Amino acid sequence: METRQDVLNWLNGQLRFGIKPGLARIEWMLEKLEIEELPSVHVAGTNGKGSTVAFLRAMAMQEGLDVGTFISPYIIQFEERIMLNGEPIREDDLVRIANRVRDIASASPETLTEFELLTVMAWLYFHEQQPDLVIWEVGLGGRLDSTNVLKRPLATIVTSIGHDHQGILGDTLEEIALEKFGIMKRGVPMFHSLTEERLIGLLDAQGETMDAPIHDATSLVTSIEDGRETVVTYDGLPPVTLGLTGHHQAYNGACAVAVARHLGWGGTAIRSGLETAQHPGRYELVSKTPRILLDGAHNAEGVEALIEQVRLEDDVTILAAILADKDRLAMVDSLNEVGRVVETTFDFPRTRTKESLLADGADYVDWKPWLDDWVENPKSKTLVVTGSLYFISEVRTYFQGLQK
Repeated sequence: METRQDVLNWLNGQLRFGIKPGLARIEWMLEKLEIEELPSVHVAGTNGKGSTVAFLRAMAMQEGLDVGTFISPYIIQFEERIMLNGEPIREDDLVRIANRVRDIASASPETLTEFELLTVMAWLYFHEQQPDLVIWEVGLGGRLDSTNVLKRPLATIVTSIGHDHQGILGDTLEEIALEKFGIMKRGVPMFHSLTEERLIGLLDAQGETMDAPIHDATSLVTSIEDGRETVVTYDGLPPVTLGLTGHHQAYNGACAVAVARHLGWGGTAIRSGLETAQHPGRYELVSKTPRILLDGAHNAEGVEALIEQVRLEDDVTILAAILADKDRLAMVDSLNEVGRVVETTFDFPRTRTKESLLADGADYVDWKPWLDDWVENPKSKTLVVTGSLYFISEVRTYFQGLQK
């Protein structure tokens, strides 16, 4: 492989092997590569993982640390999945590391999946760069996710539990929760922003079994001022305007504050990190006139958080692309409470077709010409683009081209 496109083609070729939960394959790879674990924080949750990582990364950088992050999915470019100090891995590093990983993987007793190979690439890159801290975002679930090869992280985080990937993680919230709690390690503190008492009780019981201290980060939030900006007061800090907007972001920020304090970071770095954190595609303002926001609300809980924020907007139109494995009707019904919803499709394996949307009675539009027209002749004061994060990525890239 000589270019990033070669690497992407190789990884995409592994997608046919699907999702294969389990850690044996990746543990074999790390042993062959002779990679040792770096100081790490591990983040799981149905929603809020990426935002919590963004807050924590910004705080670490303000603290003067070199920090690696492994996230999924990306919004702007593939290389965002492996970053150092907020900068995506460079093409020459990506190609070199991919070649080394491919060579080792060719001798593996079992074929690795795309996500497993990508996780190993991140481990190898961080092994070479030796950052002070690595923040790992779980890909799917937790217990059997390839990121869960961590043996002794400094802290673990669970941001939220919601209905997503039931076919893999379980039908009930309790089953899904236990999969996510599976990143817990004996003696390692776990921080959370859960709100349902039954799930908190389940987590506390798991903590007792694992001798892992459990910390509820929500108690750090003393006040939230909602508006077009989100101003939060955390215990021990003056009010701060978050870099990420939305009522729910106060609690993602709380998880980051709690972990940062556990790691001994200073109040100035924590506050600055809360203010400067950036996370594309999470209630992201991409145009002031006309007012256009992007938000990757891709499940019922994400839509609920989005609606809470959209209620503060005036005269809203919503453009949504919802994947076929999501509860489209429930999501659209909810979004209709705060604006006129139009639906679309895009080039992605799990998306709904135009025909199926029309058959289901959707107000369908072809999104590119529709967006071109909306920018020139806005039909409302605010446009919110939502649904799949993969769709948000496409719209964001397309919109940048329109602005140029």
